[in-house]
Amino acid sequence: MPQLTVGITYFNEGELLTRCLKSFWSGKERPSEILIYDDASTLRPEAFIPPEIPARVLRSELNRGPAHGRNQILKEAKGDWIHFHDSDDWVAETWCEKVLEATAECDLVLTEVVSYHEGKVLSPAVVGLETLHSGEELLRFAIHHFILVPSGTFKVDLARKLQGYRESLWQSEDWDFYVRLAATKPRFKVILESLVDIEVRKESRSQKKAEPLTCVLQAVLLLQKELPPGNRVDLSEKAAWVGSQLFQLGEKSLAREAFHLAESLGPARYPKQKKVYRWLASHYGQEAAEWISLTYRKLLPQKIREKVNG
Repeated sequence: MPQLTVGITYFNEGELLTRCLKSFWSGKERPSEILIYDDASTLRPEAFIPPEIPARVLRSELNRGPAHGRNQILKEAKGDWIHFHDSDDWVAETWCEKVLEATAECDLVLTEVVSYHEGKVLSPAVVGLETLHSGEELLRFAIHHFILVPSGTFKVDLARKLQGYRESLWQSEDWDFYVRLAATKPRFKVILESLVDIEVRKESRSQKKAEPLTCVLQAVLLLQKELPPGNRVDLSEKAAWVGSQLFQLGEKSLAREAFHLAESLGPARYPKQKKVYRWLASHYGQEAAEWISLTYRKLLPQKIREKVNG
């Protein structure tokens, strides 16, 4: 059985860390080691580690963000495989058993993720691995989707060759990491079962919606120099999608930067947009398409739009 390191990033989550740790310790199989990176918390993690779980804490006196924390864990890891996790999320009782079983003859194992908000299911399959399982190429999938941190378990050597996470990215470092990992063409296996549970909380870093989107753009600027030329259109479409999200958030200036980046990378095809939007964007530019779409939404109530569209 391979040796598995679980690396948990922690910042004042308190009792949520206890729930997280107990979930890893509840099944027939258990991780070989658990490392917790304490990112300069005022609520120290030691008090929330159950005595029966031999977790080791790595602490920073300066808040450096999760990318730095995961890289510190990666340096210390003694396992052959590593799984990163946020301390406010947890796993199914069978997670360790099923993931370890899947590690044979591959470099990366991906599991589906279920998300909750205030006890209610938001999405039973957040990552959308069904598309990948059906044959989509891993690198294209990683660019167009968001492979969440706890979805993946991979070989330590593979992560070290990538030099871990980009610490220059305060958010969306996980999107960038999985794109770079996919570009190495690892052997991978997909577990469609949702073995990871995540809680969407108001105080979560990802809920500052504009910030992770702008960090995706920062990552695209770096990735355009690193990925094969054939994936420039994929990056263009990602930038176009980010621009649309920023526009709808009211971040018009940032959206314009995203539109320009998408245009510079190649002709985006806007696959997630409706036919009229695609036509407008290709003839008059994406910003014009967004303004016209915004006006359309304001003038026509949603119920009428639904009748018109279908």
